[in-house]
Amino acid sequence: MPARAIVRPRAPARIGLEYTRALSCAHQGDVVIGWFKKTVRTLAGVAVLALASNAFAGFQPPLLPPESKDADVAVELAAQPVEPKRVFYGDMAQLGNDSTYYFQPAGGSALAGLLLGPVAVAVNAHNVKQRTQREAAAAGRAEALDPRAFFIEPFARYNAALAAAAGSRAQVTPYLIYTRPKNSEVVYRLLGFDIAYAGWTGRYTYHYAPVAFEALQAPMLAEQAQAFAAETERAGALLLALFNAEARRQVGPVQAAQVISMRLTPLAKGAKMPMGLRGDFQGHAVVLGEGAPGDGKRRLMFTVGAHVFADQGFEIGKRQGEVPQR
Repeated sequence: MPARAIVRPRAPARIGLEYTRALSCAHQGDVVIGWFKKTVRTLAGVAVLALASNAFAGFQPPLLPPESKDADVAVELAAQPVEPKRVFYGDMAQLGNDSTYYFQPAGGSALAGLLLGPVAVAVNAHNVKQRTQREAAAAGRAEALDPRAFFIEPFARYNAALAAAAGSRAQVTPYLIYTRPKNSEVVYRLLGFDIAYAGWTGRYTYHYAPVAFEALQAPMLAEQAQAFAAETERAGALLLALFNAEARRQVGPVQAAQVISMRLTPLAKGAKMPMGLRGDFQGHAVVLGEGAPGDGKRRLMFTVGAHVFADQGFEIGKRQGEVPQR
């Protein structure tokens, strides 16, 4: 009969030692994971705190356009379409044409990037870009409006209605941007006019009411397309009217304030941005952000220039004193 191996029970002291080691390893792992989570939370908190504290650092409104005392300024389309990196530095995907873009930040993991380093960061960026392109490809079937082609006729009618003979013309670069905050059920849309005139550049933005993400993926009905086109034309006229009101110095004073809006900061929910309020213009509150088109300090947000909203698309965290218009 073959000999059977004898399994001797381990001494209680050894069992206790191994159990202690196992607990120690588990504890160390929990400590490491907890440390990384705490670090992520701390960094996010510091970033939001920095954004909030900037509200007290001396907000400066964007520069007004060159003064035009007697008449509205004639306009024409800029020679080239928008350079997306001058508007937003995240990876945006074209949505049907070279003047319409889509952005969403989901698809990566900040914790994986901290744990695994540059390789994980590259993978994260690739995943985010791939998801952005997939969502944009689906949304491209829903709303295909090319701002450059669309505004040819409205600009021609606008110029024809000017009372005085047109002098030098302002160059307008129109664009549409769709942003979906991480895993959000809604998508925010904006119409931007970057305007260059007599050596000055400025940005005017109209924020549409949000649309459901699912609705953006569905084919657009004819009446919906007509309504969107009509609103876009009205929005363009509003932005030009605001530009001319500023050029003719027919605008009110600016009050510094903390402004909170996911439409302005899709990467920082709840961020209290240092901005300005100028009161009502044609039934819309005007919100002002520092900087000019292409400002490298603000290319991860949509705060630059003058903003009007189709609805109440922002909150006011704290009002401050009046600041001089520049």
